[in-house]
Amino acid sequence: MESVEGAALPRTIEAIYSYFNGEQEFTELMRDLEAFLTVGPGQPVFSGELESHFRIANELARTLSPGAEFRYKMLVEGPALKLVFDRALRVVAQSESARSNYGDLDSLGVSLREPFPEMRAGSSVNDIGRARKILLDQLTGPVTAAVIALFARDPDEFAAETDGEMRSFVRLPEDGGFVSLSRFRTPDVVTVTLPAPNWGEHIAEMLRRSLGLSRSETEVLELMLVGRSNVEISKERHRSIDTVKSQTQSIFRKLGVASRVEAVQVIKDITSLAALSGAPPPAAVALSRAKRDITFAHDPSVWKVEEIDGRDVGYVHYPAESPAKEPGRSVILFHGLLQGPELSDRTQHAFRRAGYELIGVSKPGYGATARTPRDGDFLRTALDDAHAIARKLRLNKPILLGHLFGGHAAIEYAARWPDEVSGIVFCSTYFPLQIADHLVPIGAVQKLAMSSGLTSWAAHQFIAHTGVAYLRYGGAQRYLAALSERSPADRKAMEDFDIRSLLHAGVRHVSISGATAFLADTAASRHDWSGLLREIRKPCVMLHGDSDPAVNPQIARIAARMIPDCRYEELEDTGQQLLHMVPEKLVAAFDEIRGRSG
Repeated sequence: MESVEGAALPRTIEAIYSYFNGEQEFTELMRDLEAFLTVGPGQPVFSGELESHFRIANELARTLSPGAEFRYKMLVEGPALKLVFDRALRVVAQSESARSNYGDLDSLGVSLREPFPEMRAGSSVNDIGRARKILLDQLTGPVTAAVIALFARDPDEFAAETDGEMRSFVRLPEDGGFVSLSRFRTPDVVTVTLPAPNWGEHIAEMLRRSLGLSRSETEVLELMLVGRSNVEISKERHRSIDTVKSQTQSIFRKLGVASRVEAVQVIKDITSLAALSGAPPPAAVALSRAKRDITFAHDPSVWKVEEIDGRDVGYVHYPAESPAKEPGRSVILFHGLLQGPELSDRTQHAFRRAGYELIGVSKPGYGATARTPRDGDFLRTALDDAHAIARKLRLNKPILLGHLFGGHAAIEYAARWPDEVSGIVFCSTYFPLQIADHLVPIGAVQKLAMSSGLTSWAAHQFIAHTGVAYLRYGGAQRYLAALSERSPADRKAMEDFDIRSLLHAGVRHVSISGATAFLADTAASRHDWSGLLREIRKPCVMLHGDSDPAVNPQIARIAARMIPDCRYEELEDTGQQLLHMVPEKLVAAFDEIRGRSG
């Protein structure tokens, strides 16, 4: 390996290993990288052997400092809704079906000992938000007490339990369903298994087959379960009241009960216990498969997947309140590196109310979009995918929104299809640092980007492999906290539960396919593309926070001056999260673009 000012490179490699061994925090790792980049008057030198160190570090990360998905994998396998709690009563892992229903709870540090974060007042509540509220309602009271009781039991009792496991059941007071709790000798956690809500939709058919109910009796039972009286059932099924009473009595005999209340309770018991068995009915299996590729999402309901030229392309679609097809009433969002195309509740509500629909297409390898680009060209494939979705939805001269690293793609899109675009809004956008080489770079990543070392593929892999491995193995929470360290506005944004959840989903969106997509995306913008700025022939608005921790506002100002028809606005007390914090500024920019484009 080549030497760099003595032992700077070996010290950096040692620092990476130290982090993966759990001995370093994110900020300490970045300080080591900065020390490596300030080795003296010369530029850092990267050897080809560096790649082998990244592979070793990746394996060390998996082995020595695994994330919850590996540490508790055996506890959350299967189709049931499972949550794993540590002694602080924090969610540290969850099953795939739980993630689909409730979003990413483990990385948010949700604890039963603390008040659950509330959604911002006035924001719309999506399906995931409603599911989370129901979940927390279920977990409070008896379930929390049962988790605490299991942790309080003497470990010596495990010897008397089957396979070293302690189990208990709790009946929920609201609907009478069962919750199962398990604690093993190791690891020292409690697994809570909840009855899946979709089981109630299929239990009547299961009972029909197992207890010999007729189809008519099954229909009566289903109506009984949702609270219909005999009179209401009679009217709804167009049967006499005597016929309904006769069918009801037949159901009671076959269930072995004497009343409607007992019948409903038996159904709930069977539903709960069947769900805990981990063998869902066919319809539940189909539902799980349908959501499997959307588990990275903050809100799976807004995601769609289309097949385009033999490739799966994932995208979000937020329609406007009224489906107006006027020019410029649609927006195509090009997302950044570590943020997906999803919008916060506050932003999507503001866009919808103002009459703007938005689509955001995942770049190749991100989210549910196929990893392999056509012809090996990452950026061209990303543009073709976005254009194909825009044509499918018949967008009329959309406005392009270049968010963070998506600014380059927005410019290229406008250059390829100028007659189909109204203008461009740049939001916290990254621009090539070479346009401001007189500025002192801030932080290790900017120093890497401005060093000649970035032109080497080894240096490029240095960023991608180290960064993605860090994020995949439990570093997302610390990364987001570190990102907001230099921005009070972003720290405030992180206090909003909806935004925090959204940013975690963005990390999953990029890291789901490992470093492959990240490498291709950064490679597409690795060169100095600032010459494109002078060639933009569309009206533009550039919005940038004055405390953006990633892109110096001075660089944004220089970029704005290079664009022929661009208005620059720097927002006070605003950081990188302005898309999610001040959507009214985006709406005003969209209105301005529509007016300037005629």
